[in-house]
Amino acid sequence: MNFHPHRRSLFAAAIAAHLLAHPLIGWAQKADYPNHAVRVIVPFVPGGNADSSARIFAEAYGKQLGQSFIVENKGGAGGMIGATTMVRAAPDGYTIMIGTTGPIVASWQLAGKAASYSLKDMKPVALLTQVPGVIVTKADSPLKSYADLVAYAKTHPGALKFGHPGNGTAGHVNILQMQKALSQQFVIAAYRGAGPAVQDLLGGQLDAVATDLPSALQLIKAGQLHALAVVFPQRVPSLPDVATMAELKQPEVDIAPFTATMAPKDVPPEVIARLVAASNTALDDPAVRKRVEDIGGVPVKMSGAEFDTFLDRQVETYRALIASGLLTAD
Repeated sequence: MNFHPHRRSLFAAAIAAHLLAHPLIGWAQKADYPNHAVRVIVPFVPGGNADSSARIFAEAYGKQLGQSFIVENKGGAGGMIGATTMVRAAPDGYTIMIGTTGPIVASWQLAGKAASYSLKDMKPVALLTQVPGVIVTKADSPLKSYADLVAYAKTHPGALKFGHPGNGTAGHVNILQMQKALSQQFVIAAYRGAGPAVQDLLGGQLDAVATDLPSALQLIKAGQLHALAVVFPQRVPSLPDVATMAELKQPEVDIAPFTATMAPKDVPPEVIARLVAASNTALDDPAVRKRVEDIGGVPVKMSGAEFDTFLDRQVETYRALIASGLLTAD
């Protein structure tokens, strides 16, 4: 088809205008994000600390950004089912995940070649909370301090019975970290949650349990459990007299559960910036902070670079334990 030169110039101008318009339209859509409801995948069933934390921040995002952030629970496979749903979603910011240590850094490594995603398929948005870990014994146990526990482990090699809430949980990793730091072997018992582990501790079947603080705090306050140490960078307000593992000269024992917002890896930076800003505003809100603290969490605010470093270190901790054969998918 032949065009008159004038028509060719008009046609070319029209094409150029069309090509220029679409990026501008796309930018405008990103700039007014969100302009409809956002799906928030929580990779666990309803209830529990992870779900409660996610709902606090989903509500805060809605208030900050003027749209509904609708929680959708998709539990199973250590959080991998929900995480897989998120990473395979359209990278437009309208499907995000508020997840935890398991699906973000641990479960996909434990799954090995069977994993359907890895951290590289996610875009880190913001660290939201951490949950202190705690090492507990029964109140009437002769192990009254962490030093007592260490001494018992060394004088009774292979005899210390240690329980945790499940394979690959922070409590489990803490026990493995302790074994390595002390050059000792424990009898390690995995349970389906903190509750059964604590019940066996109270029943005398275990010497100690490593779990998250919210699962043990009420029994500590009631005088049924005794806290030997907390696994956290600093002492926690609810147990001000209990030393951290770093204070006890065991800084290697440092994995505490966390909650974070993640998105599919190709979500535009303008959208991520909006979510980061909303996260920071929520973390500065005294009402949000109190709600997090009321369920046993600690609000944690990090820069993007700090969060990336944090995740890399967590991934490496799990990778090394898996490579050593100490942590397996069983």
